[in-house]
Parts: sequence; C-alpha cells; structure tokens
Amino acid sequence: TFNARNEGEGGAYEAELYVAWPPEADYSGIARNNVSLTHLACSYEADNQTRYLVCDLGNPMKSGTSLWAGLRFTVPRLEDTQSSVQFELQIRSKNTNNSESEVVLFELEVAAVADVILQGVSRPDKVIFPPPNFTVHHNLRGEQDVGPELHQVYELVNNGPSSVSQASLVVQCPLRAQGHALLYPVEVISEGPLSCSSETNFNALKLKLQPPAADGPKSLKSNTELRIQKREVHRDPLGEQRNLTCGAVECWELSCNVGLLQRGGSTILTVRSRLWAETFMERPHKQYILECLVHYKVNRMSYSILPKFIPSGSKKVVTTVMWAKPDGQFSVPVWIIILAVLAGLLLLALLIYLLYKMGFFKRSDPYGTTMEKAHLKPQASYEA
Repeated sequence: TFNARNEGEGGAYEAELYVAWPPEADYSGIARNNVSLTHLACSYEADNQTRYLVCDLGNPMKSGTSLWAGLRFTVPRLEDTQSSVQFELQIRSKNTNNSESEVVLFELEVAAVADVILQGVSRPDKVIFPPPNFTVHHNLRGEQDVGPELHQVYELVNNGPSSVSQASLVVQCPLRAQGHALLYPVEVISEGPLSCSSETNFNALKLKLQPPAADGPKSLKSNTELRIQKREVHRDPLGEQRNLTCGAVECWELSCNVGLLQRGGSTILTVRSRLWAETFMERPHKQYILECLVHYKVNRMSYSILPKFIPSGSKKVVTTVMWAKPDGQFSVPVWIIILAVLAGLLLLALLIYLLYKMGFFKRSDPYGTTMEKAHLKPQASYEA
C-alpha cells in the first residue's frame, strides 16, 4: 500500500507511478480488499534486466491530490539466504519542472514463520468404575486383566507457511503414586515422521496384548523394568489426593523426534495404556483426575534465515475416574412409602367422617319425591 501526493501549485500532466521490483518477485494485480483504495490502471514494461510496472495517476494529477492504492506481488523465487527484498517507487510526469519525484526504496523483510498447532485428546475422557464384567486378577495374563483401556492421541500440525525440518515432542503421564500403580503403559502407535523412546518399559509385565490395529503398533522397548508392589499402610496418602499430576506423583516420560513437516503436514502419536483398576477399586466412590502433559518445540526450520520466534507450546490432556451411582442411592425408603400410604388412608377416613356429620349421605332427591307424589295422586274423572 502506498500514498501518492501532488504537493505542487500546479497539476502534474500524464502523472505515472513507476515501480521496479526484484527478479525474485512477480506482479499479481491491484489490491482490491479495501474500498478506500484507488483502483489504478497499470501496465507492464521492461528495460534491459529491469521490469517496471507503470500505473496512471491522472492527467492531470491536480494540485493537492492525495490517493492511496495497493499492489500485490508474490515472491516465488526467494533464496533462503536473502534477508530482504527491495522495491523502487517513483512518480514521473511530462511537466517541464519537477517532472520526477525522489526514488523511494521499500525494503521487505524476509522471515521464516510456521504456525504449529498441538492437539490432544483422551479416549475416553471419563472412565466409570467399577468396570462392567471386571474382576481383579492377581495373576495377570492379558492386558485386559489390568483394567479399562485408555487411548491418548496427540497431533502436531504445521499450518505453515514455512516448513519445519525438526521438532521435539515430550509426553508425561502418571505412573504410580505412593507405591500404587495408576497407569500401565502398553504401547505406542505413530503416524508420520515420528520416532519415540522412553526410559520406562512399555508392557513391562509382558502381558498378552489385544490384536493390533491394521497398521500394527510400534512398541517401545527399554532395559528398565516396571515393578508393581503392594505395601501395607495404615494411612492412605493416595486417598487424600484428587488431582494426579506429574508434579505430585511419579510419571513416565516419552520423548519423540519429529521429522520434516511441510505446510499442511501433521504427525499423530497414540499412547495406549490401561488404568490399574485394583488401585482405584480399593478406594470406592472417590473421584480422581489423571493429567498428562505434552509439550513441543521446533528445533530447526528448513531455511538459513533464522525465524523471528521459535514455535513451542504445551497442552494438558485430562482423564477423569468416576464411580457409578448405586442403584438405590436416590430410591425412597420403604418406611416412608408405608407412612405415606397410612397418612393417605387417615385423611380419607377423616374426610368421610366430616361429610357424614354434615349430613351429606342423608340428603333426599327432590326430583324423586315429586315423581312419587305425582304417582300417588288420584286421577280426575270426567263425565260426559
């Protein structure tokens, strides 16, 4: 967008705006997204290696004229070593005096920018206890013996315009609290340019897994063993906690390296785990919130030009453990029902007694009495 003015005392005849643009850019048209901008008529000219855009400003361009207009350019041949591109603007006219204005240099800064979005969800986000058809198993064989299944899905999306060549993604989730197991991590499934590792052994007890998905999960392996131990304690610190966050309980950590993400590209990380049902069933009717934290950081972009800021961010993914309400929690006690029936019968008896005392049941029917009198009255005889 530019502003062209005639500050002279007379008009400028055949006034034109000359715009020279760099070889990396291409002219794409007049800016029309603002009604306050003047729509100019422009033509293309070339002088040796220099390309010009010539726009008509008026004939004459009257004294005191001030107009705003806009031109649109694209820069498809930009080298990643360039920190800026430069445009030259000048007003020329056919006047004898002051026929040319000073050349104005417009320098456009070049920067690498990527709008990266992190999304996360827990499926399900609420787990109802006790699980249906579940029995606590002390000899675990399959992963289903641990407890309800939990999927936590994370997606990293690059909305551009620049591409990202390398980024890091770190996931932290509750593992145990006060020696009591909370989550049993089973496996990791990834889509896109993503590779992960962890110091915590996934499926540490080597339980039989459920049939994998069509693409097949990528399981993490580690030398660290996960041991679940039960401790007899008189005081239950876990029973006093409600928010199970990584700042309050022990967590496992998953570190991932993200590869090249072009504009519009994404990568998906799915962590499959099991809620340790025995821990929660030992504390009936207590609600817990398990909070997983995931954060990302862009380490390198695909250009020599340094970005103005390094994209980074974090997100919390929450899973709530709730208990189903007992069937009889809000049912009416039997003694209240019996008392209500007796009270109703007593009121009915009292109402009948009052009506009896008021003579309601002794009333005679006036219509019936009149009919009886008419029937008993002798008929009159007529003689001819």
